[in-house]
Amino acid sequence: MNALMKLLVCIAMTIGMVNSFVVPSTPLIKTARSTASIKMAETYWEGKAPPSKVLGPVLENIPSPALGVVSMIAFGIGTYCVHESNILHTMTVDTIYPKYIVGSLLTPISWGLHVASWINKQNGK
Repeated sequence: MNALMKLLVCIAMTIGMVNSFVVPSTPLIKTARSTASIKMAETYWEGKAPPSKVLGPVLENIPSPALGVVSMIAFGIGTYCVHESNILHTMTVDTIYPKYIVGSLLTPISWGLHVASWINKQNGK
């Protein structure tokens, strides 16, 4: 019985894999066509750093030192949370703390804030 189940699973997987490469004869979802045109923003810049407007309406107005401080704080909190959840304690069902998992997400966010701080510094903000 176990060998028969394995065979059926292999057949089902093969059919699913082959079926994913078949072009459907009719589209599954019909989309409405829009007559409005989309205009892309100019993304080319001269010099070492892009203009501050690439950071969006919020971050382009924040001074570079403030972004640097927030970046360092986020990096410190994120590094501490990674250290507490992965290095000191082996992650098991009993030792997973959601606050450390969520806090560790601040580490890549701190990198983005660091880049935003650098862009604003290069643009004199």
